[in-house]
Amino acid sequence: MPVRTHGAALAAGVAALFAALAAPAAAPPPAGASAAGLPVAPAPVAVLNVAGRQRMLIQRACKAYLMLGQQIAPPRARAMLDDSIARFEAQLLELSRLAPSADARAALGKLQLSWREYRAVLTAPPSVAGAQELYLLGEPAQEAAHRLTLAVERAAPTPADRLVNVAGRQRMLAQRMAKYALFIAWGVQPHAARMELNLARSEFSTTMYQLATGLRNDAIGVQLERLDAEWQAYRPLFDRPLTSAMLADIAERSERMLDAGETLVSLYERLALAMPAAARASGAASGSSGVR
Repeated sequence: MPVRTHGAALAAGVAALFAALAAPAAAPPPAGASAAGLPVAPAPVAVLNVAGRQRMLIQRACKAYLMLGQQIAPPRARAMLDDSIARFEAQLLELSRLAPSADARAALGKLQLSWREYRAVLTAPPSVAGAQELYLLGEPAQEAAHRLTLAVERAAPTPADRLVNVAGRQRMLAQRMAKYALFIAWGVQPHAARMELNLARSEFSTTMYQLATGLRNDAIGVQLERLDAEWQAYRPLFDRPLTSAMLADIAERSERMLDAGETLVSLYERLALAMPAAARASGAASGSSGVR
């Protein structure tokens, strides 16, 4: 089964990966765009989307590693892991060019340090010992990516732009749930992992309500319904016995959640770019509560 692409801007390195997997060759970036597909001088909301996506890729890469270690769809898991690492690193390079403030550059430096340790484990042969390391290293990496996102968010001009962060965090939470289910199944910190999984489920549901009652247009409303339909199928899987077949189902549905989430974030980004600044500021007050 081919690996889906998520988001409008895929890195050139990811295009090379898909070529190696016998996918069609990717076209070069358009004139005036970077290697990761972003404009040379993108709007702050576009940079915010990229920074927020790093949080998701940290979770997704770990999910793929744990799938490999437990022999859950190994070819797909390998492609998913390689894809996540390539995309993370291409976006990290772009963010080093686009970081909008001293705070963002400092946060980026911390993320780069955390990523080096994390990547070293991700690229080693999967093992229970490696999974234990990832459990410990994952949260510092996630926190560093989150702090970078918040620093970039502060440069976004209006609360409407920040809805991209609120919606974007749902991508991360969907991957985080799958990751913790795989930790539980492999016997890695199972009690703590169960607590984290339940917390992620609760946060996802709360944010869905926030988005459903916040700023939106018709296209966003339709996509929220699509994401909610995926969520209703995904959420109960974590209460069932975590057999190999169930883990494969969770992994597959987590990718469907990601696909729906990426489309939703793209729609919020387009909405923010299209709205006049005054309307964005007044109409999106509900999105300014401060996502974490």
